[in-house]
Amino acid sequence: MFKQTKKYLIVTKFFNKNRYFNIFRDKLLKEERNFLDKNWFSIDAIEFDYTKNPRKIVLFEIKTLNDFYYSKLNGINGIPKFTRATIEMYKEALKVGFDVKVAIVWLKENWNYDVEIIDFCKCKFIIDEPKRYDRRVATF
Repeated sequence: MFKQTKKYLIVTKFFNKNRYFNIFRDKLLKEERNFLDKNWFSIDAIEFDYTKNPRKIVLFEIKTLNDFYYSKLNGINGIPKFTRATIEMYKEALKVGFDVKVAIVWLKENWNYDVEIIDFCKCKFIIDEPKRYDRRVATF
């Protein structure tokens, strides 16, 4: 659903990493290439933002929350969950120079939805238990 709101968004799960590097290799700094190569399957989506000068590469963490469900609970737990490994990865991305955003897809009644985009640094979140696929140990 989020992909439909952004024309040039690349959802990493559905886009071949080698093809991406063939297309964008010359537009990436070595540090950016290394980070993307290492974390490709942990990043939900990537977008080149050419409206800013110099250009920015935006990494997205996409979360889906059920607005109808949370409105019945008076907003309780309407906050996305992140693992520590995800938090550490996006902190590293900020140091490399990427712009990091959280896209929350709010599911509504009657198949409607809204998309809210928040800067990673300003997003409130809950730290979730590590997942099986988390390889790195995150520390704060």
